[in-house]
Amino acid sequence: MSEKVLVSLEFIASLVTSMGKNYVTPRDLSRVLGVSTRSAGRILRALETRGYVERYSNRAYRVMMRAPAPS
Repeated sequence: MSEKVLVSLEFIASLVTSMGKNYVTPRDLSRVLGVSTRSAGRILRALETRGYVERYSNRAYRVMMRAPAPS
């Protein structure tokens, strides 16, 4: 039986920005979240509709927000 876990898109967006990359792929995100690349692609599309990322190519999304600089 598969287990469903709900995680807010804001939390995932903060994870993406904390990865320190300008671009993220579904494969990158799937490794961080422990989900399939297909699920990661769906999450990235949802983040895109909310303005957190922008599609850069078929496989990569550009991160539109940056994590705050350490003080």
